[in-house]
Amino acid sequence: MSLVLSTGSNLGNREKHINDAKLEISKHFNLIFESTIYESPAVDYTNQGKFLNQVLELSLPKSTPSESLKILLQIENEFGRVRNINKGPRTLDIDILFWGLTEINDENLQVPHPRQFDRSFIILPLKEIPYFKELSKHFSFSNKFNNEAWPYNP
Repeated sequence: MSLVLSTGSNLGNREKHINDAKLEISKHFNLIFESTIYESPAVDYTNQGKFLNQVLELSLPKSTPSESLKILLQIENEFGRVRNINKGPRTLDIDILFWGLTEINDENLQVPHPRQFDRSFIILPLKEIPYFKELSKHFSFSNKFNNEAWPYNP
């Protein structure tokens, strides 16, 4: 079982934010695998710059999902995350995509992440991680999207 996260950034030095976030996350969780970084236009709130996104596979931690979420939100805050526009620009966004095969539905956390199955910038890098083989036995993943993403080439 694995913890699967996505990281994203579209403000400032996006690539540095993604790479530095991975290092910071690795201080709290055991990193197993990292996907290629993908670039994509924004969805939902489209009046903003392109995003970089990456999917990380980590060992399932001993901490609870809510304790882990607090750590991840603190990391976002350390990177200057501001939430003044819903789905707006951000220095760093970290989402919990999967907590093993467990479904979580509480007021602060929904896992699997509710919109991930429609997003190429999540599914394409997700397909690169070793745990995807297990996930695909339990969840249905599309190959067609209303948005596009491509490997980032600086």
